[in-house]
Amino acid sequence: MAKILNITDTSIIIGTDNGGLKEVKLSDVNYYPRVGDQVEIYETEEKIIVTKAETPPLQRSAPSSIINITPYNSQNMSPPPQRYANSQKPVNKTAYCLLCIFLGGIGIHKFYAGKIGIGILYLLFCWTLIPSLIALIEFIIALCDTADANGNILV
Repeated sequence: MAKILNITDTSIIIGTDNGGLKEVKLSDVNYYPRVGDQVEIYETEEKIIVTKAETPPLQRSAPSSIINITPYNSQNMSPPPQRYANSQKPVNKTAYCLLCIFLGGIGIHKFYAGKIGIGILYLLFCWTLIPSLIALIEFIIALCDTADANGNILV
């Protein structure tokens, strides 16, 4: 297996398995090359063809113990959204409880939880004070709910 080391306007330099260098015309490459690509070189006396090396598929083996692998870099990216039964969504427990107790009468905690329709219902009936009573009950339920390692609860 060889590796592309440098690309110029008319040629590419490939490092070969035996430690040598091979300069090939850019027209002999049958794909858009990038530095660092693994390539295979086929050559005859008249022609050289360079193709991108196929990477073998990942082999799965039975793990000896369970390993938790995070599929994202937790420092730079947010985790992918997760789907839960009954359209539950994880929300920050502290923020949800604060919104419940202070702005629950107008349904702001429902908007925060992503339940827009119910939030609009709270807004429409806020003058009856019934949403305030329900928000107080939801505050107590959320306060008693245990948070996960990230401080989230399902609502």
